[in-house]
Amino acid sequence: MTAAMMLHKPRFAATVAMLAFALAALALLTGCSAEVDAEMKTYAGINAIRTKAGLPPLHPDAALVNAARERSNDMARTGHFGHDKIGGCPEEFTCVLDRQGVPFAFAGENIAWNNWNWSETADHAVTAWKNSPPHLENIMNCHYTRFGTGVAESPDGKIWYTMIFEGNAAC
Repeated sequence: MTAAMMLHKPRFAATVAMLAFALAALALLTGCSAEVDAEMKTYAGINAIRTKAGLPPLHPDAALVNAARERSNDMARTGHFGHDKIGGCPEEFTCVLDRQGVPFAFAGENIAWNNWNWSETADHAVTAWKNSPPHLENIMNCHYTRFGTGVAESPDGKIWYTMIFEGNAAC
């Protein structure tokens, strides 16, 4: 095999993996709304960051999507932007996972909000996470194998994001 072919083989494999991931995510998260489109874009963005760093892509998980959507809807409804809930859990996402009966080992949460238009909002959320060391740490965590995103819009036009990561992979 020539050096040129060897250089392109990992890129081809990554492209095939991303395409397969996109199709699996589409099958998992059917819907034709701006929120679902934004959720789908976050998966591609996060997995592009991971695969560029040599990590395996994460797989979307319906249970994590439901938990993330609950978190984003709650933030959009209350305007409370935080990993805690006023008068509630110190890490609200773990309480949501417990309440919904979603098992987890290693778990983390990235949240964001912005008021970009729907065609740009997801890219800005992913970029913000990538440029924030604690959020990037979640993205790059070698224990995580699956994730779910929830997106909600509040009446004031803010778009709220929650991405929940989970896994128990050996590093």
